[in-house]
Amino acid sequence: MTYNLGGGLPDPSIFPKKISDIHFEPEISFQELDKELLKILNYRGINAKNEELLLTTGSIQGIYIFSYSFIDPGDKIAIEYPTFAGAIKVFKARNPDLVKLPVIPYYNIEVKEKIKAMYVIPTGQNPTGINMKLEDKKRLLELAEEKDFIILEDDAYGLLTPEQPTLKSMDKNGRVVYITTLSKVFSSGIRLGIMVADKEINETFRKVKENIDGGNSTLSLSLLFESLKDGSFWEGLTRAKRIYNEKKSIMCEALNRYLPQAEWNYPEGGLFYFIKIKGINSEQLLTKVKDKVIFSPGSKFFFDGYGKEYLRLSFSYSSPEEIEKGIEIISKEIQ
Repeated sequence: MTYNLGGGLPDPSIFPKKISDIHFEPEISFQELDKELLKILNYRGINAKNEELLLTTGSIQGIYIFSYSFIDPGDKIAIEYPTFAGAIKVFKARNPDLVKLPVIPYYNIEVKEKIKAMYVIPTGQNPTGINMKLEDKKRLLELAEEKDFIILEDDAYGLLTPEQPTLKSMDKNGRVVYITTLSKVFSSGIRLGIMVADKEINETFRKVKENIDGGNSTLSLSLLFESLKDGSFWEGLTRAKRIYNEKKSIMCEALNRYLPQAEWNYPEGGLFYFIKIKGINSEQLLTKVKDKVIFSPGSKFFFDGYGKEYLRLSFSYSSPEEIEKGIEIISKEIQ
């Protein structure tokens, strides 16, 4: 058996219903669907309008749409260091000049260079699990105005940590483009995300999306709509928060027991622990244990190859027993 502590796959037990149990309407009212989506955004403190809303095929498509619309080769783009590996791949494809925005041990948002855009995950940052403090969110918005750059806010884990105000909810000048994904709380197989931007920017985003795929799957939209209407989406979200908090505590205990030499902070949000073990090469370690346990080497989250002493461990998918066993296997290999 292989214990999966790698990707951020959601626990299947959090999903609102079995797909076969959700009524499918071949024709749905997109106006009614938009009303339900706006409720999700309102849950995150965002009072958006229909014309500011765009449904994406997952959050990575949102990052791609933003990147394609705003970034040209050679542009200076500040991204977290480390950050979401999928975002690094998308940004690098546009051939920008990437500027480090350090997040270890905490954010340093005072970027000295002249930048065109910034990418941040301020709630449950991936991979570190830290939350950006309120005073730094305010300062970041001030900097965006002072230095004339746009912010892409990735709120992939915000529904699981709703008490954190989003940058978008605080944005008064249209400096923030917001994206989130529903795969962490609804179903990983139904690739849907939400993108919010001012009307003029959103019109550009719509054209880019039309050129990519022509629109989202009607089946996926119908399943989501029914789950939002009957309340099972929100029931699943409540269940997810409880289950993930329990698993986060279990992984904490396992790390203390089996890897006392590791350096890490208790995650404030998200689905991961980002741990540092001095003297190891996590890429080589994964090669040794991959038939028994899967994790993500730290170098995936740095755009310059740094981070081999780090590994990211996910507590979302595996059972409590699998979490403990997987960490025990890692510890024995290190010894």
